[in-house]
Amino acid sequence: MVPEQLQRLMPAVRGWAGRTGFALLAAGVLLFGYEAGFVLMEVRLDLFVAVLAIGLLQAEFAVLSFAAFILSSAAVFAGWSARSCRYDPLHDAGTVTAIVPVYRDAAVLDRSVRSLRNSNYQDLDILVVCEPDDAPTIERAKELASLDGVDYLINTEKPGSKAGAINYAVSRTDGEYVAIHDADELVHEGFLSLAVAKLQDADVVQGRTVPEPDGFMESLAYYESVLLSYVSRRILYVFTDFKMAASRAVVMRREALESVGGYDEEMLTEDFFFAYQCYRNRLDVRELLDAPSRIDAAHNITDWWGQRKRWMTGYAQVLHRLIATIRPVTDYRNLFSVAIGASTVVGSLLMLTILSKFAVLVVAGSGALFVAPMAAITGVTLAIHWHDYRRGLVSAPTYVWLLVPLLLPIYSLSAIKAVFEYVFSWSGEWYRVSKKA
Repeated sequence: MVPEQLQRLMPAVRGWAGRTGFALLAAGVLLFGYEAGFVLMEVRLDLFVAVLAIGLLQAEFAVLSFAAFILSSAAVFAGWSARSCRYDPLHDAGTVTAIVPVYRDAAVLDRSVRSLRNSNYQDLDILVVCEPDDAPTIERAKELASLDGVDYLINTEKPGSKAGAINYAVSRTDGEYVAIHDADELVHEGFLSLAVAKLQDADVVQGRTVPEPDGFMESLAYYESVLLSYVSRRILYVFTDFKMAASRAVVMRREALESVGGYDEEMLTEDFFFAYQCYRNRLDVRELLDAPSRIDAAHNITDWWGQRKRWMTGYAQVLHRLIATIRPVTDYRNLFSVAIGASTVVGSLLMLTILSKFAVLVVAGSGALFVAPMAAITGVTLAIHWHDYRRGLVSAPTYVWLLVPLLLPIYSLSAIKAVFEYVFSWSGEWYRVSKKA
C-alpha cells in the first residue's frame, strides 16, 4: 500500500482504535470495581470499654464512606459560604482592568460587558480582547467600545488561545488589579468591590460561577457544578491549602499574575494549570462565594459531552506537565501538586465504578445501602439549589435533581475517553460549545 493511501486510512484507523480502546478501558474499570467490591474489610472502632470490629465488603465500605465524604464536604461548603463575605466592600482602591477574552462570542458579549458596567466598583476599565479572524465579534466589540469605560483590543501578538489573549491584554495595560471574565458571564454588581477588599491581604480571589438551570441539560450542568466543582473540593482545600484559581470570575494583583508568568498558552485547560502555578509559587488564593456570576451552560448532550471531554483531556495534560516539572522534590508543594492532579484524573475515571458497587451490593443482598450515597448526593445538591433559588440566583428546582446520581458515571465515561485519547491519539484539537444570546 502506498504512503498516500495509508495517510487517507489513518483517520479511520485512529477513530476505530479510539472507540475500541475506550470500550475496553471502560469495561476494565467496571470489572475492577466489581472484583474489588467483594473484598472483605474489617473496620475497627476503639471504644472506651471495648474494641468493636465490623466486617464489611469493600463495596459496602465504599458507598458509606462516599456518603460521609459528600455530607462532610457539604458541611464545610456551608460553613465557608456563611463566612465568605466578612469584608466591607471597597469601591475605589486602585484601577481594575476587567479583561474579556472572546472568540465567536458576538451574540453573548453584551452579557459580560453590560454587567461589568453595572458594577459598583468605580475605577474600572473593561477591555474586550478579540481574535483577528473573528470579524463578527470584532464588530460587536467596536460597537460596545462606544460605551464609557469600554475598549477593545485585537490579539495580533498571541492569537489562537484564551491564555494568549489574556497575556497580551495584560502586557498592554497597567491597572493595579486584573479581573478576567468570560463573554457569557453575568457579573454580580458587588463582585469586584468585594474581591478588591479581599485582595488587600491576598494575591488572587476566585469567585463562584453558577450555570443557569433553565433547561434539562442546563440543570444537569448546574448540579454538576455544585457537586464536582464546589462541594467535592472542600476537604482538599482544608487539608492542602490548594484552591482553584481559574480564568473567569477571578481577580488578582497584577504582580501575582506576572510572578507565575501569566497563563500557559500551551495548555488546553489554562485555568487548571494556573491554579497549580499559584499553589506551587505560594500565592495566597481566596474564594469569594458571595456575589456569584451567572454563566451560560451547555444546551445539549453533544455540547455537554464535548466540553467535559475537553476538560478531562486538559486535566491529563496538566498532570503530565506537573510530573515533568516536579523538581525540586524537596518542595512538598511540587509533590502535592502531582498527587492532587493524579487524584483528579484517577478519581474521575473511577467514578464509573459506582455502577459496579451497586451490582456488588445487589448480589450480596445489601442493595439498601446504596440509598446512603444517593440520598447524600441528591439531598446536598437540592439543598444548595434551594438556597441559590432563595437568593434569586436560579430558577426553582424541578424533577431533574432526582437524576443527579447519573452524572457521576456519565462524567466518568467522558474522562475515560479523554484520558485514553490523550495518551494514544490526541493531536491538540479541542471542543467549543455553542452559546445562546
